[in-house]
Amino acid sequence: MLQSVGQVPGFSIQAMDGEIGVIEDLYFDDLRWSVRYLVVRTGTWLSGRRVLISPVSVQRLDWPQRRLHVALTREQVKGSPDIDEEKPVSRQHETDLSAYYGWPIYWNIEPFGFEPVPVAMPWAQPLPPPDKPANGDPHLRSAHEVKGYRIEAQNGSVGHLSDFVFDEDAWQIRLIVADAGQWLHHRFLLLRPEWIQSISWAERHLTVRLSVDSIRTSPQFHPAFPLRAEDAEQLLRHYE
Repeated sequence: MLQSVGQVPGFSIQAMDGEIGVIEDLYFDDLRWSVRYLVVRTGTWLSGRRVLISPVSVQRLDWPQRRLHVALTREQVKGSPDIDEEKPVSRQHETDLSAYYGWPIYWNIEPFGFEPVPVAMPWAQPLPPPDKPANGDPHLRSAHEVKGYRIEAQNGSVGHLSDFVFDEDAWQIRLIVADAGQWLHHRFLLLRPEWIQSISWAERHLTVRLSVDSIRTSPQFHPAFPLRAEDAEQLLRHYE
């Protein structure tokens, strides 16, 4: 089933021997549109440290209880390599994390050219200000930070990014939810990541390979989850 990325923050993380903390954010790869890490703020048991959990470790999502179960122990998390929250993490640091947890390193795949599976990837820091270049992987982004980015069609602005829709089994971002804004009475629309032509992280906007007219006449999406893939496909047939 397809679920809302925006609803995941606030989930508690349940290890095999107790609670770890609460999800603050998700980080994704903007080339392959896969969720790479859950950003978790631990409780007082670990002095509120910020830790990273790969979807590789996820056992199941309990949506009614807003709880995510992982195949880790609290002791494993406690002993994980420290993270400098003020700096992007180097490839070496990501390698250290993978080695510590036994997560596979998966560096080179073609965007949209594979069947998505939950694999470990380099983690992302919150986007730096435009005048401070990042030292980490530039394709890894914060879902929370990207929310609100302006969406441009080929011939005009069509709203802003409201949410992502992901496959909870593959941890793959399948769709973008756009709020069309006042010009279209704040209708919600579904778009595919593959339709993105370019992204300007500094200017906080993305451009899609669609016209304003095609978006104006598209069917409205009523954000309700879980969403069946076939229902999403029916809405997207408008663009074919």
